[in-house]
Amino acid sequence: MLHSLKTQARRVSSTGTASKRTRAILRGRGAVISTGLTCLGLGLGCKGDSARGEVEISSHQAALTASGNSERALQGLLDAADFVTASASIQNSLGALGSTSESCSGGSSQATSCTTDSSSMDLEEQRQTLKDSLADLVKTLRERILIDDNLESETSTSATYLLGPDVLCVDEDSEPVGAPSGTGASSSAANGEPSLDTDCIEQANRLQPRLRLTSPRDGDVDVTLLLGEAQNAPLTVHLYQHSLGVQVDLGEVFDTAHDLGENVGNLQELSGVVSLALTENAPRDYTLALDVLKALHVLVRDGADSTSVDLARSSPSMSVRVEGDAQKLSASVDLGTLKVHGPLSAFASMFEAGDPELDGVEPHYTGALDLLLSGLSATVSYVAGSDVVHVTNFGFGDSTSKIEHDGDRLFALDLNATHGRHLDLDIEPADDGGSKITISPTLDLTVALAYEKVANQFHHIADALLNDTLHVWFQGENPVISVSDTGLEVVSGRLNLSSSADASHDVSVAAGQCLLGADDSVDADGGESGVAASASPFASLSAGTCH
Repeated sequence: MLHSLKTQARRVSSTGTASKRTRAILRGRGAVISTGLTCLGLGLGCKGDSARGEVEISSHQAALTASGNSERALQGLLDAADFVTASASIQNSLGALGSTSESCSGGSSQATSCTTDSSSMDLEEQRQTLKDSLADLVKTLRERILIDDNLESETSTSATYLLGPDVLCVDEDSEPVGAPSGTGASSSAANGEPSLDTDCIEQANRLQPRLRLTSPRDGDVDVTLLLGEAQNAPLTVHLYQHSLGVQVDLGEVFDTAHDLGENVGNLQELSGVVSLALTENAPRDYTLALDVLKALHVLVRDGADSTSVDLARSSPSMSVRVEGDAQKLSASVDLGTLKVHGPLSAFASMFEAGDPELDGVEPHYTGALDLLLSGLSATVSYVAGSDVVHVTNFGFGDSTSKIEHDGDRLFALDLNATHGRHLDLDIEPADDGGSKITISPTLDLTVALAYEKVANQFHHIADALLNDTLHVWFQGENPVISVSDTGLEVVSGRLNLSSSADASHDVSVAAGQCLLGADDSVDADGGESGVAASASPFASLSAGTCH
């Protein structure tokens, strides 16, 4: 990670687009929390109990355990994911998203051979890059961070390492010169070693970064990042035998920024705790999980207006599981309730169809907007060699999601309100080259629109948003559809689409029929069917024979 940060800083520097201070921050702060942010970037973590006691451990033992646990867990994850790089189906899927290039060798006097290079999606190359990054991380921990020269203090249960400018501020871009006047940090420069970045020295002296190592049990190590004279602790890295992770207290981050005099702009409040964790469930079986351990809260103030965002606790909020022996890959999301509150002016672009200022109109918005997303959940699973993708527990929480303006409802969303508010999908190849999708128990989606209540505050607002209730649903249990380049066919069940604004254009598609667009339908004389103006978004759709 440290090597990567420095390489990126050098590349930016060579383009002339970054200042020396920016490069200093990249090096300094990157090295300060190389253990924490590397684990965060690669998805490492575990869930610990802060109430646990600490066992005795020496600084030498703690350093070896920390680097050893990091190396073992990361290498285990890469080994478990071997089947991903060997899976032709995954390679083909990613290849369809990337680009390929062809290189040829030989001239007019010799045979010409060409090879196709899909390096942009070369999973094996990316895997090797991760291995190299792992080696750099472990080397950095053992040789630059957790060494006796950095050890500031030690007790029977803890070791604290102070990371000074000589660790954080090596400027590898510059030629070795004499020691900078007044820094007292670069006698090494006179001996042919890289000089220190002077801007970074100021940062390091102000932040006073420390790493405090403790052990909650034999073989496990906690690394806490301490910043400033108050030694605030915004981040803790868990380096355990069977799990690695990082936990961030956003409230502590905010307090630390204030204590250190950082500019936080219009941010007034920040709180919550999040963690990123990699856990070994069994040999060659790992789960990467992002948890919202404590509800997140953000408050931003702009003059007299304030906007707040709140996300409820959920665990795990997002996760990915790699089962190497079973060759199974699964991913899930399960977010808690999201609430957003702010002035209508902050969200005007969501409703304004044009730019009122271009028409010489000075917009004036009043009132407050409240957005509620009751949740978001889904799990997707795939087994190598299988043609079926399973999607389970897809839904938008356990209640109506909505947008309100001063208490008046403008938007409401309900999925399967009378069927558990969730659904499952099985997606498999169809005979025509498309996809066959089985829906369980059914699909019943309702969207209510009433933006007419704020229409007087907007110069341009789409008519379709003013007053309508859209309903998309199936009759019959476990309906099946087929989707291909030619369109959507109902295999079993009956698909219905209705609009309360104009029921004359409601559509009902029986089993064996296709949902046709305006370009697909024809009139009785064989010509294209015209579509009369209508408030219904389904006006251009119809049911008919599949082509």
